[in-house]
Amino acid sequence: MTVDVRPLEDPDRWDDLLEATEQPTPFHRAGTLDVLAAHVGADSHRLVGYVGEEPIGLFPLFTLSRGPVSAVFSPPPDLKIPYLGPTLLNRHSLKRRRRDKRHKRFVNACLEWAEDAENPQFVQIRTAPGYDDVRPFVWQEYSATPRYTYVVDLSRDLDDLLAAFSSDARRNVSGDYDTDYVIEEGGVDVIEQVLSQLRERHAEQGAAFPIDASFVTDLYETLEDGVVRPYVCRVDGEFAGGNVNVEADGGSYRWLGGAKPDADIPVNDLLDWRYLNDASQRGVETYDLAGANDERIARYKAKFAPALVPYYRLRDGTRPLTTLLKLYDAVR
Repeated sequence: MTVDVRPLEDPDRWDDLLEATEQPTPFHRAGTLDVLAAHVGADSHRLVGYVGEEPIGLFPLFTLSRGPVSAVFSPPPDLKIPYLGPTLLNRHSLKRRRRDKRHKRFVNACLEWAEDAENPQFVQIRTAPGYDDVRPFVWQEYSATPRYTYVVDLSRDLDDLLAAFSSDARRNVSGDYDTDYVIEEGGVDVIEQVLSQLRERHAEQGAAFPIDASFVTDLYETLEDGVVRPYVCRVDGEFAGGNVNVEADGGSYRWLGGAKPDADIPVNDLLDWRYLNDASQRGVETYDLAGANDERIARYKAKFAPALVPYYRLRDGTRPLTTLLKLYDAVR
């Protein structure tokens, strides 16, 4: 069995193939990849693997060069994209041995393509939840570090979901507040307010926030309606907090937002509950809370009765870790 890997230029064909894969995310869409490449100054490569003429996998890669240092990423750094990496298709009917062989050869062919085309000194990949077999990378001497996220099941009855919340979360989303507040879906203006609040909160902690509103706005305007969904909470007519979620292919992601609000009501809990209700009515089946790796933040997210789901950070392990980190810093 020979796997042929080549870049796919046609964005519509890429998105058609993506819909049939096992882990399609909005971050894998051709329009998203183009916006990511433009904002980070990278070259984007939409790789497709074929056995004969049958497509068997998609693997978006980004190459960054800074002076003599070249690196390959999926997703690119500093844009708060939680996952990307490979996603597979057309393998459910295969027996285990053949499935494993095809998967291994697809990954190897993609890594060989990147090596031949870019000769990178550093490679980093973060897989999407559900891509749970990273052995082909480990066999190529990649380090595989498990990471975790929380995913809320929206296919269950919402009353049952609410009953599974922690007691404080139930109180927060069911309370009767003596405050004039409204939660609604917005547009570009809400994106700008959410990003401004995030930047302010990071600055208060002496930290930089790496992305600006123009990047998120570009995604909002590039992707089809309903993929990027900004939600806002206004108290007495003033912005109190918001989230920018992304939604497609039956899944949704709590992407940006959740900053500490200046309000006397539980703004973030109310925002999440409103989104959960809206997304459920649209037929969305999962709500990924986008990370459960920070202990403090994980404690907050755990109150929404999520499942703990792993994903993986993969790095080329043929060089010492200190060298890898220096190379990573050089191209960021």
